[in-house]
Amino acid sequence: MMLNKRSIVAWMMALLVAFLASCGSPAPPPTYSDAQLQKIEQYTAGIVALRDRMDELNTLIQKEDWVNVDTFIHGPLGELRSKTNYLTQSLLLPKDKEPVLDAAKEVFQDLEEIDVAAAANDKLQATNEYKEAIADFDTFLGLIPKRLAKD
Repeated sequence: MMLNKRSIVAWMMALLVAFLASCGSPAPPPTYSDAQLQKIEQYTAGIVALRDRMDELNTLIQKEDWVNVDTFIHGPLGELRSKTNYLTQSLLLPKDKEPVLDAAKEVFQDLEEIDVAAAANDKLQATNEYKEAIADFDTFLGLIPKRLAKD
């Protein structure tokens, strides 16, 4: 009979410990330190520089210079994929990775569509895809964490 009481008390103690452990305050979600945000900002500058060069792509499309459209996409903009991958995989917190990566994939898809339109000498399609690429690129950049300006 004593063994049964000890078993019951042991189970009750185990339940009490489990309950108390679950009632503890949850750990705060991870946040970026100033050093991390500074590193992200520095790395993002290279991506912003590529965004700034997108006007060159539009000029080539409007001139219907299809060879140089292809060269520009695979040349200067070719490093965009590696830069965005490093940013998302190495610098961002897990909670921010997926939306930023999804936005980057949209930009890559748009660039691939411009490439297809250039191969078909389709100025209208290339122009439309260029507009999409600009919008998606801006969305991508808007999702990257930034330091708040200090007063």
